[in-house]
Amino acid sequence: MGQFFRYIIVGVANSMVGYGVIFGCMYLLGLSPEASNVAGYAVGLVVSYVLNRTYTFNSKQSRRAEFMRFLVVFAIAYGLNFVALLILIHQLGLHEGASQIVAGVVYVLSAYAMNKYYVFKIPRMDRP
Repeated sequence: MGQFFRYIIVGVANSMVGYGVIFGCMYLLGLSPEASNVAGYAVGLVVSYVLNRTYTFNSKQSRRAEFMRFLVVFAIAYGLNFVALLILIHQLGLHEGASQIVAGVVYVLSAYAMNKYYVFKIPRMDRP
C-alpha cells in the first residue's frame, strides 16, 4: 500500500476524530466555530502524530526531534487552516460547517507535503 494512501487513511481516521470534536463543541456545547476548531485540532495533533509516525511513515527517528518538527509543521498548516476558516466565514459568508471542511482541505494538503519532506524525511545515510 502506498505512503500517500496510508496518509489518506490516517487522515480520514484523524478527521473523523477531529471533526467529531469540532462539531460536538459547536453544536452540542455551543462553543464558537473558532474555539471548536482549536479544540478539534488539538486532539487531532496527538492522533495525527502517533498514527503518521507508526503507520504512514514508519519512522525510526528520534521522537523528540521529530515531534518538534511535527509541531512546527502543525503550527504552519494549522495557521493556514485558521486563516482560511476566518476568510471563508467572515469575508465570504460561507456556512460555518462547510467552512470547516474547506479549511480542512487546506490543512491536509499543506501538512502532507511538509510531513513527507521535512518531518518524516528519511535521512540520506538511512536511505536504501
